[in-house]
Amino acid sequence: MRKTSRTTTKQLDEHKSSMRLPGGWQLPPFGAHQILALAIVAVALWSVSIVWLVLQAGEQWVGSWQDDIKVHVYVDKPYEANVPLLESSLRDIDGVADVRRVSLEEARDWMEAWLGGEDLNAESFVKHLPVSLEITLEVPRVASVLDDIRDAALARHGEVNADEFNLVQADDLLNTIQGLAWFATMVLALAMALIISNTLRMTLLARADEVHLMRLMGAKEWFVRLPFVLEGLWLGAGAGFAAWILIWPLIWLTSDWQSSLSVDLSGWSLFLPLLFGGAVVGGLGALLATTRIVSPEAES
Repeated sequence: MRKTSRTTTKQLDEHKSSMRLPGGWQLPPFGAHQILALAIVAVALWSVSIVWLVLQAGEQWVGSWQDDIKVHVYVDKPYEANVPLLESSLRDIDGVADVRRVSLEEARDWMEAWLGGEDLNAESFVKHLPVSLEITLEVPRVASVLDDIRDAALARHGEVNADEFNLVQADDLLNTIQGLAWFATMVLALAMALIISNTLRMTLLARADEVHLMRLMGAKEWFVRLPFVLEGLWLGAGAGFAAWILIWPLIWLTSDWQSSLSVDLSGWSLFLPLLFGGAVVGGLGALLATTRIVSPEAES
């Protein structure tokens, strides 16, 4: 009677430790190794998501202006005679696509809109404005183009728009960071795949006798692999979901900073990338872990 009770208890424990799927498939036990791997991968994905949130904030701060980047050079009225020479010098700079002199009518319309609307007569203000040259930059930008524009402007008593120059430099920095972010994401993805692979490899070694018995009974390679691949997908997707949950406190804690910069970070934009990215990483790790499951015909 006691033996029967112990057997029943053992069967219940085995049923609790594994998940049976339709068609007879059974996932390997989900234990401490899997939980540790899920936590490590979740932290790694959370770190990657922070980098992409920073990039999202930077792109919103720069705004749509980055799609049509222009900078302005101003020349005060006493030096207006230098404008033709300055315009010629700017056109000769490598990386400058076009130089256009802003008309007084365009300056007046902009001034009226900026100061309050159609009822305001900006004629008295416009005549005191400096001559404005609008410069369109080539894409991709030449690294030294901003310094060359600044030097040409100073040589002709001109002044550059410092805020626009800062935005151009910020956009260049964002592009550099984005390239580094992609590189770091790929490196971390490979590292996460190896972590999941090692975890599943330990599970596979622990069930080596069961796997060997299944192969001797004629189970196909895909049938033996599938439970481990599914577990890898679950591990990766679960880690991605956990990382997505963890980014929300960070977004809420930085809400004041976002408001000051007119930035609105969206965690929802990272939901699918984290979920499917984690699943892809987990599936890759599972495939790496099960590469040595071969058919008996191949072994002989």
